[in-house]
Order: sequence, then structure tokens, then C-alpha cells
Amino acid sequence: MTATSRPLHLAAPDGFDFRWITGFLAPRAVPSIERVTDHAYVRVVRLPVHGPVRVTVRANGAALRAASDPALAPAVLRGIVTRMLDLGEDVTRFRAHVARDRALGPIVARHTAVRLPQLLDPFEGLVRGLLGQQVSVRAASTIADRLVRLLGEPLGGDEPSVAFPSADAVADASVDTLRSLGVPRTRAAALRACAAAVRDGRLRWDAVRAMPADEAQRALDDLPGVGPWTASYVRMRALGDRDAFPAADLGVVKALARLGVAPADAERAAERWRPWRAYATVFLWTSLSDPV
Repeated sequence: MTATSRPLHLAAPDGFDFRWITGFLAPRAVPSIERVTDHAYVRVVRLPVHGPVRVTVRANGAALRAASDPALAPAVLRGIVTRMLDLGEDVTRFRAHVARDRALGPIVARHTAVRLPQLLDPFEGLVRGLLGQQVSVRAASTIADRLVRLLGEPLGGDEPSVAFPSADAVADASVDTLRSLGVPRTRAAALRACAAAVRDGRLRWDAVRAMPADEAQRALDDLPGVGPWTASYVRMRALGDRDAFPAADLGVVKALARLGVAPADAERAAERWRPWRAYATVFLWTSLSDPV
């Protein structure tokens, strides 16, 4: 039997809204590895030493309460939750930076709780980025769920109960096996090739994190099947790069069109939001729920 950790209490940053977090995560959720409700987020993560661990975070008034199964040291659990929910970044600096921006300023003023939730495993970010190409968010989550159930590492117990597949597992799968998920042959081959690059050490996440932004973008962009959008997505959602900007993202394009910015001008318009363009991206996504 495994032991569940004692609840860990975490202070939430000023302006933090757990419901905004769950609202962001819910449409992107992969059921086999995560469960989202208004008041709780449950996620299976794989840790290098511990293997699969189920982490539960609940709203606790103005604070948060977290637990893990199996039990983790409080410092380890705190680090996981802090990164996963983006608790450590001072978003007020970004808000002050864009407060007078005629395009983004009013959006930031309307939406006070925006954060940049992170995927702890960069390989998961890479795979989810590949699966998200040219399909809806819902379709990408459905395909990712099939992948997890096929190749993931079971934890047992109630769902979510499987860890995201390792690079080894995906690299060892045949192209036909990956095609059975409902992806084209070229994407199945790209998944396998990217997984092999991680498995063989040709793509090292610590090295990519240490690179200047343009080098990191090129290193990811050079992978089979990975273009600028996927590379920016990985940097933004899985490598913690607060300045990554997926200019060609459909949601970004739609939000900028509302502001009178053409797709060809997106990069230029975003220059004034440096070095927080990833936050600007999430605000732009969030603005799509605003009345036109």
C-alpha cells in the first residue's frame, strides 16, 4: 500500500484565482492523467526518483492545500505545485509593463487572475504540441488520452491513474501503433523521431533551457515535424519561457484580429510586450471569451 502525504498548505499570490486556473486547464485536460473540477486539480506526474505520483491541489479559501500519493517530501510537493500553477512569478510586473498599452492594457485590466500553468515534463509538452497541430484543443486532448492509455505507466487507484508515456515508450512504438491513435503517418513518424532524440540524448532539456531564446527556438524547430508554433508552445508551456510567443497560433490570430492587428503584423505588435510575451499570449486567449 502507498501512503498519502499530509496536506501541505501553500499561500497563493495576490490576485490568484483557483477557478481561473481550473477554467484554463479543464478544456485542455487529458482524463487519464488529470482531473479538473471548480475546486480541485488532480494530476499524475512522473518524477525521476519516485516514478508516477498523483498530486491533488484544492482551493482552501484564499490559499491552497496540496497532497500526494505516494507521499512526497513537503519541499518536493511545494516545488511541483508552485511550478505547475505558476505560483512563483510576480505577474504584477507584466501588468505594470502593459498597463498603458492601447491593445493589451484593457484586456489585462479586465482579467486580473491570468497565470501561465506549466507542464512539468518537457517531453509531454513536445508530444502535446505535436498532437495539437491543425486540430482543435478537444481533439488534441482526446488523441493524447489514447496515447497515455496505450503507452503510459499505470499508477493504480482511481483516475487519473496513468503517467504520461516516457520518451523510451514512444520511441519504441511502431509508426503503425502511433497511427492507430488517429494521427497521419507523418505525425506518427515525427512523434517517434522526437522521442528517439530525447531517449538518445540528442535533445537534452537542461541544455535547451540554458540556451538563449533564439537558439532554443531553432533547436526545437529543427526536430522532425516541429515548426515555429510547436517550438514556441513547448518553450511557453513546458520550459517556463515567459517570453515565448506563438505568433501563428489560431487563438492569438483571432484575438489580435479583434484588436485590428493583421497576422503578418503579429510579431511586430508583440515586440512591445517583451519580455512577457507568453503572458500576453494567455491574456489574448482569455480575451476570446469577452463580448465582441
